[in-house]
Amino acid sequence: MKPKSLQAHITASYTTLRIGMGVLAIVLPFLLWIAGHLLADLPLQGSMSAYYHAGGGAVRDGFVGALFAIGVFLMLYKGFTDFENWALNLAGGFLLIVAVVPMAWGCGNACPKFSWHGTASVVFFLSIAYVCIFRSADTLGLMSDQERATFYRRAYKLMGCAMIASPAIAFALKLFLQPDPGKGSFIFYVEAVGVVVFGSYWLLKSFEIRETHAERQAVEGQLKISAYSMADFFKPISVERIDHTKGAGPDG
Repeated sequence: MKPKSLQAHITASYTTLRIGMGVLAIVLPFLLWIAGHLLADLPLQGSMSAYYHAGGGAVRDGFVGALFAIGVFLMLYKGFTDFENWALNLAGGFLLIVAVVPMAWGCGNACPKFSWHGTASVVFFLSIAYVCIFRSADTLGLMSDQERATFYRRAYKLMGCAMIASPAIAFALKLFLQPDPGKGSFIFYVEAVGVVVFGSYWLLKSFEIRETHAERQAVEGQLKISAYSMADFFKPISVERIDHTKGAGPDG
């Protein structure tokens, strides 16, 4: 395999991970609704998590399998900084908990207020919100078009805010409205929006990296990351191109 082909192969692997996460997340709410209707004649459920139990678990395998796949993808994907990797690993690990620890079912208003399923969901969304708001812009310094960079920066922050708002609104609806988990409600739509935004983030990030060629340049050793410490956890960390002309003699 030629060097250029090897570099393309490596960058394609990361692109595939991002697109795989994005597409799987975006189609998941629609998949649950359509599969539930076709396989068990289910009406729209009160939440996405309700499909674990509804109809005797008719679409349980699809629900758990999709969450597992996304969770593993998140842990396999490596960002540009340790902070991003920690957040992605945390999100992936807690998404696996969401998959294997189901929500309470059949207890109505007697269901406990605290659950590992719900807590893990919140940690997942907050971890991704951190990536969207604080880490996604680290590579925007590589973009020559500042208008495009501003567009991406604003889009990432809006997506991060949506990641925070989604579980907060879902929790408030559950707490105050106490909807029937077996019937359609706003909670399903709120969760679906959060999941679709999550998927959209990874697709948008793929477009950004395609524009800057960040991964290809990283593979070729053309990028460096500015020094950072724990004090920079919520601060921008610059990914920069290496200036190979510095320190070069008259002969280059």
